[in-house]
Amino acid sequence: MARQRLIDRIRQAEDAKLILVQAPAGFGKTTLLRHIYDAFIADRCTIAWLTLDAGDNDLDRFMTCLGQAFAQISQIPPSGTQTRQSAGDDQLFELAQAMAATPLPFMLMLDEFEHLHNPAALSIIQQLLEMLGPQQKIVIGSRELPMLSVGRLRACQQMLEIDAAQLRFSLEETTRFLCGKRNLGLDSQDVERLQEVTGGWAAALWLSSLALESNDNPKQYIRTFSGSNTVVASYLAEDVLSHRPKPVQDFILQTSILQKFCADSCNAVTGRADSGVLLQELERSNMFMTALDEQHVWYSYHPLFAGFLRAQLGRQYPGLASSLHRRAALWYVEQERPIPAIDHAIASGDKKLLFDLLSETAEPLFLQGRVRLLARWLDALDRASLAAYPKLMSVYAWVLIHINRSEEALTLLETVTNEDGASPISHPTFHVLRTFSLVMLDRVEQTAPMWDDPQILGSAAQEPLLRSMLMIGCAYYYATAGRYQEARMLLDQATREHSAVGPLFSVTVAGYMHGMLDLRQGHLRAAGARLRALIGDESQVRVRGTAPRMRAIMGAESDVPNRRYGADAGFASIYLAEVLYEMDALEEAKRLLKLYLPLIKDAGIPDQLIASHVIYARILRAEGNVNGALQILLELEQLGMQRNLQRITDAARLERARGAVLDGDLEAAKTMFSLVGIAPAWQHRDLQMIAEDIETPLLGAMRLQVHGGQAAATLPLLKEHLQDAQARGRVRYALRVKALYALALHLAGQRNPALRTIKEALQDALGEGFVRVFKDEGPALLALVNDMLKSMKDASSVENGALHFFAERILNSLKNGASAPAFHGGDSAAMEPRQPHGALESELTGRELDVLTLLAKGYGNQAIAEKLFVSVTTVKTHLRNINLKLGAHTRTEAISVARKLSIIA
Repeated sequence: MARQRLIDRIRQAEDAKLILVQAPAGFGKTTLLRHIYDAFIADRCTIAWLTLDAGDNDLDRFMTCLGQAFAQISQIPPSGTQTRQSAGDDQLFELAQAMAATPLPFMLMLDEFEHLHNPAALSIIQQLLEMLGPQQKIVIGSRELPMLSVGRLRACQQMLEIDAAQLRFSLEETTRFLCGKRNLGLDSQDVERLQEVTGGWAAALWLSSLALESNDNPKQYIRTFSGSNTVVASYLAEDVLSHRPKPVQDFILQTSILQKFCADSCNAVTGRADSGVLLQELERSNMFMTALDEQHVWYSYHPLFAGFLRAQLGRQYPGLASSLHRRAALWYVEQERPIPAIDHAIASGDKKLLFDLLSETAEPLFLQGRVRLLARWLDALDRASLAAYPKLMSVYAWVLIHINRSEEALTLLETVTNEDGASPISHPTFHVLRTFSLVMLDRVEQTAPMWDDPQILGSAAQEPLLRSMLMIGCAYYYATAGRYQEARMLLDQATREHSAVGPLFSVTVAGYMHGMLDLRQGHLRAAGARLRALIGDESQVRVRGTAPRMRAIMGAESDVPNRRYGADAGFASIYLAEVLYEMDALEEAKRLLKLYLPLIKDAGIPDQLIASHVIYARILRAEGNVNGALQILLELEQLGMQRNLQRITDAARLERARGAVLDGDLEAAKTMFSLVGIAPAWQHRDLQMIAEDIETPLLGAMRLQVHGGQAAATLPLLKEHLQDAQARGRVRYALRVKALYALALHLAGQRNPALRTIKEALQDALGEGFVRVFKDEGPALLALVNDMLKSMKDASSVENGALHFFAERILNSLKNGASAPAFHGGDSAAMEPRQPHGALESELTGRELDVLTLLAKGYGNQAIAEKLFVSVTTVKTHLRNINLKLGAHTRTEAISVARKLSIIA
């Protein structure tokens, strides 16, 4: 029955981006969503419907299903030339592009949302909500309150909530349903009694109508009818069931073990040959079953009563359920549908059948990214039995690592052994799994003894993929230990050996780790060039899943020659975002971070989690979105707590303390910093984790003292810290320390040393284009940069001119609201330094100067857009502004004017 009053409310909420229908089971959420669908289709709204289940917590499957839903909305056909498996691997979905392609108005309906709890998948929905424009809506049906940040939507009145109270049938609706829709001869008192007892609960009213159809004394039935929702449901189901013949009752009870069923599956489970006839009879009699397709081949029982039926089966026929589940499993095996086969094998308790099925199925499902599904199954196994199935044990360990249960993976490796006490899996596999587990657990230091043993890599000589992964693990440890040359040698070796490996896993990971080392050692432009080349010349950045990376991990060949594995290209994009951020290209950095944060949350190591969230928070703060920055940091803090990784939690708190210092709220900064301390337990003297190049407890403590009136007291420690960072080759971090050291000198009254130090820092930063190092320390440091500019006597020399212009650029970009230059594409060399020449150049923004310089070098609009990570439309806008400011009419004239004025070389 259509709920017109609720549909009218939705129509009136024109500004609502989110329609949330949230209530317990049986309140008619799905039915209402179906009526919304019908009503808005009639209004010529384009609608896609996605019913979620637990399997959608695997990011790759979720992205595939969401991609298909958007393909339906936008009428863009999905890649139909692929097989089902390759489509699952190759599905790439770009949210912004899909949203732009959808005809208006449109609506995306997500039913049974309560199944979705993976933070990465939820983050995708959060992004969709943020990207919605006018006449675009998402409708969510859920038994629980979704784990989404909807406070802003609620505050802006862009969210319509329909809860259980609104879903309850009114007396008028109950009358229309019972007397009109169900054609029951009830008087007003009977209807009022049922309305009162059921509280307008849709499922109870429906079941009441079924029971009353075959009841000889409806008034007596209604008078004695009472109880809570659960009791009512069971009572009614039993009452309805009791009116069926015994063979039909048995058929219903036996088929209740099937989540969904057809005539063939029912025949297989019950041993009958006439299930098709019985299903038609049950459907005609409204036996609380629903057809799942238009052909009425597949059915399911109402979820409220399937549980009752299964309990009844257990009471009437103890032990029969196991046999029925085994028959169902074997039928699904014959249909080549392993997932429901394994579900029924687990329920049957047949261990041999279960292990046989998992041994055949686990690896292919892992390669598809179905890690949470596998975890649910493998968690149900007797772990000791895994010793006889080493390949299955290996897959289980990988699954645990990928769902952030690495501690359990370590326990699995250490406790499951053969009779002789040895691990059933090979030594190289054991070491790779142990390494990845320790890295995910932020215990990199515990891998040190492995790399001191020369036999570790030698033991994997016959298994090139595992050897490559071990070399990459060792290189990561060396990077944290400051052994950069040794790390690069291992990465180069892993790259050289990729032909023996097959997939490009080692090439891609080694490539972005080289970029990570470039960034740490201060080679900003080299890092940008390397990472850009690694990602490739894609016109659109797409959200990628982790399934391709899993294929590489397991050594599966790619169907596409020289294919870049999506997840690892995503990790490369995160490092590129750091490069862009340091160059002050905030727009481009934000775009990459926003797209790939779900991937990092799902599969990133601790350093990637910290760096991506902290950089994203700094970008939002720079844009003036302080609340957004705080939300990102709270999410990071929560991730650290959920995974029991204190460094992640502390990184969020350190960044919050830094923000409080820059806001002038020293008390709040001290309170937040006290939760971390100057020497937390996770710090190691001989190791500097990669994300510590952004912020450390010591740097945070010194900043707090510098701004708290104790600048002079910090000078010796800051100087020592700077020398230590320089000695370790941490150029990027040393720049941060030197900037704070210059500010401490300034606030301590040592003006000349302060000017000298900030000038040195600017000279160090100039060649590579480090900009955020100075802006991140706030207005006090920028004032010192301004003082240095005023103190410069001779800005005419090439060296001083470049420095003068670089410093001016840092300050002017703040005044004009423009970003400093982005990474300039594939050339590893820095762009030629430009010198200031008069008022005209100061009117050009930093980005306009970049466009003008590239234009003078002969680049076209498309090439400039690719090098500056902007759209062609943005380039054209900059060109119009340049012509206007230079008084030119063509690009050739603009170049000529700029050269005459010495704005460009």
